[in-house]
Amino acid sequence: MITELSKRISHFLCEKDIVKEETVEIYQYGFEIIISTLIGFFITVLIGAVFHMIIASLLYYFVLVVLRQFTGGYHADTYLKCNLIFAVTTMLIFGMAKIAENAHYTIGFHILLLFFSIIVICIKAPVENENKPLSKKEKTRNHKISVTVTFVLAGISGFIYWKSILLSAILAFTLFVIAAMAIIANPHRKEMEENE
Repeated sequence: MITELSKRISHFLCEKDIVKEETVEIYQYGFEIIISTLIGFFITVLIGAVFHMIIASLLYYFVLVVLRQFTGGYHADTYLKCNLIFAVTTMLIFGMAKIAENAHYTIGFHILLLFFSIIVICIKAPVENENKPLSKKEKTRNHKISVTVTFVLAGISGFIYWKSILLSAILAFTLFVIAAMAIIANPHRKEMEENE
C-alpha cells in the first residue's frame, strides 16, 4: 500500500513535469519513507491517546526514531509487518509503563533494564541493514553517537525516576526494546563477518 501510493505520487509528479523521469525512483523511495514515518507517528499518538499519555508518547517516538537511526537493528521485510510490530511494541511499552506507574516498580529493576540496554548497545551498535551498508567511518560515528545518546537517556531516566515513574519507565523500556532489536537483527553477525 505504501509502496503503491508513493509510486503513484512520484509518477504523477513526473507526468506534470515536476520531477525528471530518471529521478522517479529516488522520489518514490523518499515518499515511502515520509509516508511510513507519518504512519508510525500517528500510530504512536493514537496509542498514546488510548493510554491517556500523549506527552509520553511523543517522548517515546522521538527517542525511538532518533536512537534507531544510529543503532540500527531489526527491520521487517514489509511495511505492513513493520507497522504491526511497531504498534504491538508501542502498546506493550505504554502498557508496561502504566503498570510501572501504578505498581511497585523498583529502582533496582529500573537500573537492571538500563544496564542491560547500555551493555547491548555498546557491544552491538550499529547493526547494519543489508540494504544500507555503512562505511567504516559511518560505523565508528554511529557507534559513538549510539553509546553517547544511550548513556544520556539512561542518566535522564535514572534522574527522573523520583519525579515521574511513567516517563522514566518509558525511557527505560524504549532503550530495552532498541537493545532487543539489535540482538534480534542478526545474532550471528560477528560469526558471518569472520567467515567472509
